[in-house]
Amino acid sequence: MSPNGAPEGVLRRALGAAARLRFTLLFLAALLGANIASGSIGADLPDEVLEAWGIGHDALVSGEASRLVTGTFLSHDPDMLRRQLVFAGGVIGDTEWRRGGLRTAALFFGLDLVGTLGLLLLIRWSAGLAHLAGANDVGMSIGGFGLIGLAIVGWRRQWAALSLVLAAIGAKIALSPDPLADLGHVLAVGLGFALGAVPQIGQWARARGPARLRWHPPDREPGHPGGVEREKERGKWPNSRSATM
Repeated sequence: MSPNGAPEGVLRRALGAAARLRFTLLFLAALLGANIASGSIGADLPDEVLEAWGIGHDALVSGEASRLVTGTFLSHDPDMLRRQLVFAGGVIGDTEWRRGGLRTAALFFGLDLVGTLGLLLLIRWSAGLAHLAGANDVGMSIGGFGLIGLAIVGWRRQWAALSLVLAAIGAKIALSPDPLADLGHVLAVGLGFALGAVPQIGQWARARGPARLRWHPPDREPGHPGGVEREKERGKWPNSRSATM
């Protein structure tokens, strides 16, 4: 055995894991890059950036739909950025590991978009929330909490888990209230849970992603002549019976 076999095996597994989590890694890179560019990597997000790129009811009504994207990747300050990196890496990474990158991207951005629009509609229609119409916010937590709500569906004690998540959000509200973000988190968890409970959508969303990447010697692949012969011998190649008669 080659003395470098163990390090090569570790490197191969690391590269396989990175390939399996490529959407998560790209998202984290975009999150970090956006905050470096905006100046919130080492200080508070400048007020002019929040006003120009943050998500808010009045801004969206004025036609600035691009904020639905730009606001997702920004943070208010370095502490929030660190929390978002950990939160996104855990929630998005877990979803991608189990369900694949394309499905995870569709679920995250879909839940984030619908959850954000739902929150802004509540602000528009509720007199008690009218004072939030001019406020702008940033962050990816609506999409993340939506994925948490979706993940709970199908658990043996899903209702207890849902209650625990909502109780944790309630405890955060009691300790450090942030009406715009807190309402968005509650709405997102409920939205993700409701989405997963729809049979057809839930089945698609919970489907497992691609199998773990494994390397096979070329002569063992079905497309290789040697691989074809091996598959015929095992009876797994199409028309293997007629080929051996």
